[in-house]
Amino acid sequence: MGRQILLIHQGFPGQFKHLIGALRARGDELWAISGPRAKQQIPAGVRYLPYKLERGNGRDTLPLASELETKVIRGEAVATVAAQLADGTVTGAPWQPDLILGHPGWGEMLFLGDVWPEAPQLHYVEFFHGVPGTDNDIADPHATPQTWQEKARARIKNTNLLVNLNQMQAGLTPTRFQHSLLPAWAQARTSVIHDGIDVEWLCSDPAAQLTISPRSELPGGLVLRPGDPVITFVNRTFEPYRGVHVFLEALAQLQARHPTAQAVLVGTDTPKVSYGAHRSDGRGWLTVLREQLGDRLDWRRIHPLGQVPHGVLRDVYRVSAAHVYLSYPFVLSWSLLEAMGCGALVVGSATAPVQELIQHGETGLLVPFGDAEGLANTLLAALQQPARFTPLRQRARQHIQEGYALHACLKRQLQLVDAVAGS
Repeated sequence: MGRQILLIHQGFPGQFKHLIGALRARGDELWAISGPRAKQQIPAGVRYLPYKLERGNGRDTLPLASELETKVIRGEAVATVAAQLADGTVTGAPWQPDLILGHPGWGEMLFLGDVWPEAPQLHYVEFFHGVPGTDNDIADPHATPQTWQEKARARIKNTNLLVNLNQMQAGLTPTRFQHSLLPAWAQARTSVIHDGIDVEWLCSDPAAQLTISPRSELPGGLVLRPGDPVITFVNRTFEPYRGVHVFLEALAQLQARHPTAQAVLVGTDTPKVSYGAHRSDGRGWLTVLREQLGDRLDWRRIHPLGQVPHGVLRDVYRVSAAHVYLSYPFVLSWSLLEAMGCGALVVGSATAPVQELIQHGETGLLVPFGDAEGLANTLLAALQQPARFTPLRQRARQHIQEGYALHACLKRQLQLVDAVAGS
């Protein structure tokens, strides 16, 4: 008989997408508690309970405490639903999980230890805030100003995380960089296991092609193939945290020196960014930077695709002559590993999380985060001398195959699940 596992994730299934499939396949009974918007994302075979927020933040809440209050409100809402599952209101009989597996970042897990004191908890530990050398003190004009209030806000973000780190039996985190940010006592109970990359599906294909639909700047459309001078850039939402401002400045310099270079951008142009401060003017960063750079950018050769299906994203990686991945010292995107898995030549920022994956001149190329001129020079070399970088592409894919393959990561994740559930 399989184990009884409770899953918690605000963005369900989030990083548990593949792990959930493996748990279901071996016969574990899975329950999920998440927000009402998650209903459409719940996989078959997972029993789902939505939680509902009965109140919002108080009008007079101290601004520094408002984020913590939000997380406590979520934690109470989830615990209320969990208590109904525990006492039999939901199923007609009391239910006790063998393991609580979840992401604590938004507060949902705060009080589950009070509902099920005996149930071991395994947490996905994503980021510990305010550590020197991370996102809050990077030398970038678009970074959050380092007033004492901003430093305090980063510190307060960790209140929820510290409570959860203290109650979990074990944690897992995807990179050594993210692991290094945790307090020493939390590092001791946290394993570094990546979510995993499907290297069988994410692979190169010399016959791949990417079709750019006709538009006013490109009335006849365009078909891009491996070997074409194509620069690619992927952000879930275009934002300074992922270097969109640096990339577009570098692209302007590149276009002035390479008359046929094409650029493909994947992501959403929105004021509500994934990481960092939202824009207050209602405009996305891509729109603002397009205005600022003006005719220095030739938009006939720039192709923003918006959000695309995963199969199209794979084709973006496959036709790329150079894939740009820039990041503050922050959580690492799946897109970097997926591009490497497809054999793309990655030009990344020389920041700690990227350097964990890319060794300069071995598995990719690195430039300082804010060095737009250096980035442009590197991209120009990649377009002018593609054969020179073929070994880097091959070693990049090999690195992902050897250290981040989905089947190997899932095996380690399942071993950790069983070890914690058995504790």
